[in-house]
Amino acid sequence: MAKSSGDRHRSARLLIRVEDGAFASRLLARETSPGVRTRVLGVLRWQHLLDHVLEPFLKRPISRLDPEVRTVLRMGCFEIHHLGVPAPVATDSMIRLTRRLRKASAAGMVNAVLRRAAAGVGSLPEPDLKWSHPEWLWLRWSEFFGADSAENAMAAAQEPAPPWVWFVDDRQASVSEEGGVVLEPHPWCPETWTAVEGRSQLMARIDGGAVIVQDPSSQMVARLAVGAAGGSGRAADLCAAPGGKTALLNKLGLWDHLVAADISPVKAWRLDHRLDDVSVVVGDAGRPALCTGGWDLALLDAPCSGTGTFRRHPELKWRLTPESIDEAAEHQRLMIGAALDLLAPGGVLVYATCSVEPEENEAHFLDVREGFERARLEDHLPAGLPWSETTAGGVRILPHEHGDGFTVHALRRRA
Repeated sequence: MAKSSGDRHRSARLLIRVEDGAFASRLLARETSPGVRTRVLGVLRWQHLLDHVLEPFLKRPISRLDPEVRTVLRMGCFEIHHLGVPAPVATDSMIRLTRRLRKASAAGMVNAVLRRAAAGVGSLPEPDLKWSHPEWLWLRWSEFFGADSAENAMAAAQEPAPPWVWFVDDRQASVSEEGGVVLEPHPWCPETWTAVEGRSQLMARIDGGAVIVQDPSSQMVARLAVGAAGGSGRAADLCAAPGGKTALLNKLGLWDHLVAADISPVKAWRLDHRLDDVSVVVGDAGRPALCTGGWDLALLDAPCSGTGTFRRHPELKWRLTPESIDEAAEHQRLMIGAALDLLAPGGVLVYATCSVEPEENEAHFLDVREGFERARLEDHLPAGLPWSETTAGGVRILPHEHGDGFTVHALRRRA
């Protein structure tokens, strides 16, 4: 009981911090309790549905409640309807949690609302509520990708993302299995594994640098970059942090010179301590601190709305607006122009985002700048990868069971 009480209190505190603007993935990076992770990510994933269930029993909109009370109600509703905790047990625990969060005056209301909500759930809500995404995003994805694809993508985004890893030295996979770790290969991403047994032993090796945790769709960006550029010459990763793509470029390519750049001095410092045989610089991708006209590969994994990563960052759903997508696209346009200037004759820009929004992706490449041509990416895709071609000849991967959503385009400077 004491552990459950502690997990609930810690979960509530983290959810309140996320509501203040923190990112759940960062707060949970060192969290060892499965109960805390389940509650925090579960409440964020299903926030819209939880509010839909609770609001008929509230006297005012849930958005007008104190953050502590709002969090307790959502967490109690989540435990009852998603974790299967008996309603009296969950309700009693939330009453105690309300008092522990110094909101004792709201304990009676929490008691009444959760008991009514536990008994008052009717028929399944409409798809936007069922999959707990904002209605505007549901309508948008349905228009762009079709209702079936939108629903499948949103359903996948509601599921936990298993940690997929690759080994800096492929021989370490055998060493890990000898140490009691049972590995399962990814269905389409080469040399990528998850642990079906011994996950904690595998994760313990991350700090030593032998194991890299990276989503398979994110890995595909680096693999496509190596394939499109040929894996040799001079390469620059212009938005490199946290470094997974740079590390994979380093493993797969035979570069004469590989540079990792990031605008954040702190992130660049971390990259410098993490990456061997890579030059690290602090630089803005919109004004790269690199010589122009001499690079065989410029990889630009641009800052974006992140609509392909809701499995890992569910809070983004509630922070996004259509206007924020347009704002991201404006920043990206400047970065693309600067990246193209870096390329040598025959050099390739591989532009990627963990967004599936057209404004942030194909809209940048419908008109090809003079002196450049589209580079084919489909020749470098593995069998089994669920992808579709964008209107600008790029690759779009919607969120799915085995990976996040990503979009990739490539341009080559004519020789």
